[in-house]
Amino acid sequence: MKKLSILCTFMFVIGMVASSAFAQIIECTSNDECDDGISCNGEETCVAAICVEGVSPCAENEICDTENDICVPVDLTVSVDIKPGSCPNPLNVRSRGVLPVAILGTADFDVETINPETILITREGFDPVSPIRYSYDDVGAPSEGDLCDCDDLDEDDLDVDDIMDLTLKFRVPELADGLGLKEVESKEIIPLIIMGEAEDGTFMGEDCIRVINRLKWWQDKLKNPKKPRNRDEE
Repeated sequence: MKKLSILCTFMFVIGMVASSAFAQIIECTSNDECDDGISCNGEETCVAAICVEGVSPCAENEICDTENDICVPVDLTVSVDIKPGSCPNPLNVRSRGVLPVAILGTADFDVETINPETILITREGFDPVSPIRYSYDDVGAPSEGDLCDCDDLDEDDLDVDDIMDLTLKFRVPELADGLGLKEVESKEIIPLIIMGEAEDGTFMGEDCIRVINRLKWWQDKLKNPKKPRNRDEE
């Protein structure tokens, strides 16, 4: 029996949208001006005159149901691979292309039990985005290491395993705008969350991206100009 219905997932999405104001820059003079009245998504505080999001007290296998202000367990935790075969996963937020994402199947989890129409990708505090298309293929294997640290990954983690995966494509402009990625510092590594419904209940998984903002490359040059060579020192 499902612990979470599609309605619960939808409620969670609404909560993410409702809290998106805290993902934007909000000026403040006290913590009271930042409080959204919901405890399960963390305590918002005023830091240097700017509202800062709190850290959710929910466990890794739980999500914040903002409608009822409680942490709700997720039925399934799945393995997600952004840009299969790549680590780190660079994403140029100024690109007009698509971002490939795979939900990896295992011996105990058949990706064909997933309802693709329910799949969303999100980042805490931002509007979720739906994929534009999906297909089935063997593109990778679940990793045992820290997905945000490529040094922890073995070469086998980036290889196929003869088990079918669900591959998705997301429009980069929709991700950049919907998830506020253009405001992220260049080269910063951040996690993205995939969630949806399968036959056995609600699932959730995550992987990391390394943000690239090609319109800001010149700023790095100005901050760290290349020192001209002094021929007298040669």
